Amino acid sequence: MAQNTSALWKTLLRSKTVTKEYGFDIAGTWYGPEQEVSHTVESGLYEQFGIGNAATAKLTMSLFANDIPRAAAIKRYIRLRDKEQATEWLPKGIFFANRRSDDSGYWTVEAYDAMRKAEAVWTPDQTLTFPMTMPAAVAEFGRIIEVELDPRTVLNPAYTIDYPANDYTIRDELRFIAAAHGGNWIMTDEGKLLLVSLLSIPPETSYLVTEYGSAITLGGVKILV
Repeated sequence: MAQNTSALWKTLLRSKTVTKEYGFDIAGTWYGPEQEVSHTVESGLYEQFGIGNAATAKLTMSLFANDIPRAAAIKRYIRLRDKEQATEWLPKGIFFANRRSDDSGYWTVEAYDAMRKAEAVWTPDQTLTFPMTMPAAVAEFGRIIEVELDPRTVLNPAYTIDYPANDYTIRDELRFIAAAHGGNWIMTDEGKLLLVSLLSIPPETSYLVTEYGSAITLGGVKILV
């Protein structure tokens, strides 16, 4: 999703000599580009094309570190650099270590975002009443998996869910709620739960652009793809 960036970020983004640098806050310890060997992130709005998805993002990384605790929170950041100029760091996801191995200070880590926590079977607190409105249910799910709801999420208060059956997980319920609203759930770069309606995707995402983010035009008109 779009993030607010500085004027310098917008300028460097269009530079042909710009490079990207990544940093990681792992359990409160900072690891910059000097410690990172490599990393990849697998994420997307869809598990399968359509609505009713609740996508989990996966981080795989290698780096030099003294220690990476079990289930460590890993906050990923990015900035742009062009020679001596460097932008602010922007958040690019929060993950939690799942598997890790150490070879004399060379660590390999597999981590997932908070959507992975939603795989737990949902046994509602006995103080809750059903049918429950979908906004109330999502608030309860956020409390359980310890994430905030992105304020851009719009839920219909008239829609409800019944008491869960057949060992439904929190993620199953989120998929049902997403489908009812014609969208999909993701975790944002700031680690918040966001419902993305397919009707809310801005038209700018359909314009043809260069690798530096500039719109390609024909006779001064942007090319729609």
